[in-house]
Amino acid sequence: MNSSISNKSFDLCIIGGGINGAGICLDAALRGLSVLLLEKNDFGSYTTSASTKLIHGGLRYLEHFEFALVRESLREREFLLKNAPHLVKPLQIKIPVYKQNRHSAFTLRMGMMLYDLLSYDKTLLRHSFKKINTKAEDPSLGGLDHNNLNAIISYYDCQIEYPERLCLELILSAKEKGATILNHHKFVERAGLQNGFHQLTIENQSTKELLNIHAKVIVNCSGAFVDEINRQLHNNSPRLMGGTKGSHIIIEQFEGGPTTALYMEAKSDGRPFFIIPWRNYYLIGTTDIYFENPPDSVIASETEIDYLTNEFNNFFPTRNLKKEEIVYTYSGVRPLLYEPHKKESEVTRKHIIIDHAKDGLENCFSIVGGKITTYRSLAEEAIDNVSKILKVNIASSTKSKALFGGKDYQLIERSLDKTVTYFANKFKLDKDIIEHLINFYGSKFENVLEMTSEDISLKERIDPQYPCIFAQVAYGIMAEEAKSLDDIIIRRMILGTVGDLGYHAAPKIAEAAARYLNWDDKKRETETSRYNKLVLEKFHSRYAKEAINKY
Repeated sequence: MNSSISNKSFDLCIIGGGINGAGICLDAALRGLSVLLLEKNDFGSYTTSASTKLIHGGLRYLEHFEFALVRESLREREFLLKNAPHLVKPLQIKIPVYKQNRHSAFTLRMGMMLYDLLSYDKTLLRHSFKKINTKAEDPSLGGLDHNNLNAIISYYDCQIEYPERLCLELILSAKEKGATILNHHKFVERAGLQNGFHQLTIENQSTKELLNIHAKVIVNCSGAFVDEINRQLHNNSPRLMGGTKGSHIIIEQFEGGPTTALYMEAKSDGRPFFIIPWRNYYLIGTTDIYFENPPDSVIASETEIDYLTNEFNNFFPTRNLKKEEIVYTYSGVRPLLYEPHKKESEVTRKHIIIDHAKDGLENCFSIVGGKITTYRSLAEEAIDNVSKILKVNIASSTKSKALFGGKDYQLIERSLDKTVTYFANKFKLDKDIIEHLINFYGSKFENVLEMTSEDISLKERIDPQYPCIFAQVAYGIMAEEAKSLDDIIIRRMILGTVGDLGYHAAPKIAEAAARYLNWDDKKRETETSRYNKLVLEKFHSRYAKEAINKY
């Protein structure tokens, strides 16, 4: 496949396979453009997978009068609920209003009324407001500190349990429409313009093979790497990227804890602070710190971990969370516009499309900013610009495009119990496995199950605690472009985000993957070692560290 694209010409080359690059790729493919998507690592492996797992309207953006961005976000949230119902689910969020809050109960209530007004076409419930005096009035708050608590505002946004799946499904949907997609392929250089085509060199990260391709238009969607890629494009563009770091900690849910998501003002600095039920955990975050180091090096610092732990304890003083109880951490860089004279929280979250013609580089764009919720509208705007250059007069169709696993999912959901029972009996698998596959793959779950008909060993659970089976390893490689161990464990199944993050399972997953990726013993051992290092050093996995200390 890879060698066959050498010297091939495309209408569009997209550099970067995060959520924005994925959305642009799908929009372009649906309009009939020949498109190549390049990602130097794996799809969705940077900022996309490091989010707070929310599809939201941007309630806090109202404070900065970004009404258009809030309206855009709320509109796009509805499209996602319709087009990816297997991935995007309604989430109730409660805002505890304390006397010492920077924003009063009145101000917040007015903000929520405006939020409802801007989401006039929503399918979710409107906000509610109530005074609260005793813990007994709202047991969903768990052990939340009630000192000086005046009121509770409740509203709905959405949660995306697997944001990297959304990114992948956009890309697979684009591939289905003819797009060429390459992960683990790095953009190297642009040699110039010839006969209206940019002459580009890319590198296969596995084989180090160099390939030459030609593209009429380039869109730089590399997120935190935008400036680095622009330098490689020989572009005179000024600095565009002023990324901020966002870190999270994951802890296990505890008895008597909150059963709803909480959105609060951090007591130490007033910035937004979330505690969100996510799988069997609480996701706690986030931070917002300018980040000047290489994006590949981003990890949660001890200072951030202390901040998040202390803020949790400020709201749940009787729980007294200790750092040693943190299951793991994760961190990413928000690809925000360079606005050096602003505080981190004041930098705009809206997307900006930079046309580099003003810098002397024709038919080349860079994407700055944006967020998961608004990827689709960004993509539509970007391909509208590309279409003008290519003289293509086809409108975007992504508003009504069901994603890869979203098609007919609502039919499955309406008879979920019967569906689970039927397929559990048919394939002789436990019901929790079937339910998990439906939740993870949507309407494509049967494709995974069919692999077990050909090889019954693929029915085996990988870890007795979780409903993952070896068929997911095979499917991730054969149908979903997985090429490395972390592609498989972190982004093609849930094992890389639960428990010990797949630390113990890595050797046997590598052994299973070797059958499909033609790994020899040395490659298998290298992948396992590299993965375990990632779990320990990037994610600070508590259980992996305990395993090392034990043995």
